[in-house]
Amino acid sequence: MNKSLLLFLLLMLLAGCGPQTINYGALSNSLPQLVVQAEGQVRAKPDQLQMRLGVVTEADAAGPALTQNNQRMAAVVQMLAEVGITNEEMATGQFQVRPEWSRPPRPTPANWQREIIGYQVSNELLITTTQVELAGKLLGLAQQAGANQIGGLQFGLSDPTAQRQKAIEVATEKAIRKAQTMAAAAGVKLGTLQSISLNGGGGGAQPMMLAEARMASAEPVPVAAGTVEVSAAVTLIYRIEQPAARQ
Repeated sequence: MNKSLLLFLLLMLLAGCGPQTINYGALSNSLPQLVVQAEGQVRAKPDQLQMRLGVVTEADAAGPALTQNNQRMAAVVQMLAEVGITNEEMATGQFQVRPEWSRPPRPTPANWQREIIGYQVSNELLITTTQVELAGKLLGLAQQAGANQIGGLQFGLSDPTAQRQKAIEVATEKAIRKAQTMAAAAGVKLGTLQSISLNGGGGGAQPMMLAEARMASAEPVPVAAGTVEVSAAVTLIYRIEQPAARQ
């Protein structure tokens, strides 16, 4: 390689490794910011009821297990119709036919093989209705009608839009007051609002669990719907202005 070219490349490399200049003045001129977060909650009376009613049957063969399941589920659907639940408020959540296998003996012979000894059929019905007052009655009648798996009882709001908007208002007002308090305590002045953002998706219903319930009679079950909480969280970013120096 030409010695002149090699010397030129060496000088360029040394120049690139020299000290870097940072404009600290530009950084110091940027005004500080105040970031505040706040959450707001709103409680409301629920207007929607959700629950699961399931039927599980077992038999030596799949056919009889399915027939029994269909008969008992038909009785459950008829009961729901009689108390005022419409077809639009019912939906099949899960349907399953599965074999039941034999378990190995102890001690297990070397040539032992498992075999199907029966079948289990499960059918689950999801109820979603605005007739919240029927909760206790449905629980009381479910087992009598043929359901042997009852659960997922939950109260909520069919349309939480209004409550959600109110929660956002509450959260924003709390954030503004928090920013004003912090600025006053720090002896600085709040400048313009630079950014406002909504955090997360908000809250929903507080579920009331009643899994695998087994009732001995058709008497209504005492149920308290309570209230539903809807929440929202916001983040505000303010520019901070330093107070003028005294003369």
